[in-house]
Amino acid sequence: MIIIKPKTEFVVTVEAELTPDLAEKDVEEIKKFKVYYGKDVVELEELFEVTKEGDDKKLVLDGDFSRVKWIGCRMSDGEIVVKGNVGANCGAYMAGGKIVIEGDADDWLGAEMKDGEIVVKGNAANLVGCAYYGEATGMSGGKITIEGNAGNYIGEKMAGGEIEIKGNAGDFIGTEMKGGAITIHGNCGFVGGDMKAGEIKIGGDFELVPTFVKQEDAWVGDVNVKGEGVVRRL
Repeated sequence: MIIIKPKTEFVVTVEAELTPDLAEKDVEEIKKFKVYYGKDVVELEELFEVTKEGDDKKLVLDGDFSRVKWIGCRMSDGEIVVKGNVGANCGAYMAGGKIVIEGDADDWLGAEMKDGEIVVKGNAANLVGCAYYGEATGMSGGKITIEGNAGNYIGEKMAGGEIEIKGNAGDFIGTEMKGGAITIHGNCGFVGGDMKAGEIKIGGDFELVPTFVKQEDAWVGDVNVKGEGVVRRL
């Protein structure tokens, strides 16, 4: 297990693709791992304290990582625990393993993830499980659980996997959704714009775009010729 702690408050953002693969290296090698601090390339030890305990394939990020981007990017196994807030793009392109965030998460959490699990104990910002701008497909597998609230554009262009929000969410939920499932236990704004497949379940209040019609116990948009994309109550 590798424990990483910030040495200071960061003046600019840090881009650091920290994954559990680091735990397979020795401490001195990890300290030399290259990251971006603003436009500068620096070694990890210039910004963070690094210690190792045992051989578990696990990272513990202890402190405020809210200005650190790309944590867990492309990880395929192992575990990351963030004992605080985390920056944008956490778990992007993730293919396996587990990330637990004990604080809040910034934008693009789990963007285009393929497998694995992300749990946020606090709130998440916008674009959870989405496709990056210009890409056709967002999240395609795995599960993201937000125990607090989330922002706008949750699950945009998602094609598989599951997103569960135990609080409230913002607008444009499941826009251009092509598969998978989104569950919101609280309230949200507009839902299902140009939704083609998948399922959205909502426990509180929400608004449907005008193209949706009631069909038995659910609402189906008129772009769904086969009724493959539905919105329903929890």
